[in-house]
Amino acid sequence: MTANPAAALRAALAPARPAVAMAAHSPLSAKLAEEAGFEAIWASGFELSALHAVPDASILPMGTHLEVVRSMAATVRIPVVADIDTGFGNAVTVTYIVPQYVAAGAAALVMEDKTFPKDSSLRPGGRQELLRVEEFQGKIEAACAARGDSGTLIVARTEALIAGLGQAEALKRGEAYADAGADAI
Repeated sequence: MTANPAAALRAALAPARPAVAMAAHSPLSAKLAEEAGFEAIWASGFELSALHAVPDASILPMGTHLEVVRSMAATVRIPVVADIDTGFGNAVTVTYIVPQYVAAGAAALVMEDKTFPKDSSLRPGGRQELLRVEEFQGKIEAACAARGDSGTLIVARTEALIAGLGQAEALKRGEAYADAGADAI
């Protein structure tokens, strides 16, 4: 792991040439991605669920995902981006888990605006319910406060397009999430 994974990720992000991350589900797959030349690792909740042969529907406990992120960050020298799905609950839960992911070495945390427990967007006929914008803004604000001065990026992901709500709703949500302090959408 780099000395400051968040700073390394911020340095790799450039408007003219975005960093390319590879999804991984284990320290070995993260190491292989690093050796293949990827600039960051996406610690994928979907892939971790698949590894355990369960649906990507908030079935695995947060601790399982956290330990994989910790192991990946200890194994590779490139930044690890932790996909924390819906934040494993509400803003109180987010306040509790963010410092743990920061301590584990995550350079960024990506949180989506679906309800908890989530239902994978890949499941035919799945429940694609989104939180109210104001509630998700509260989760983003909680994440930003909980990261302290670590510099860990907080990335808000809207599922508005997947939920069939259209581009205008996705853009409205993205702007609201940026206003709440998200570093990226």
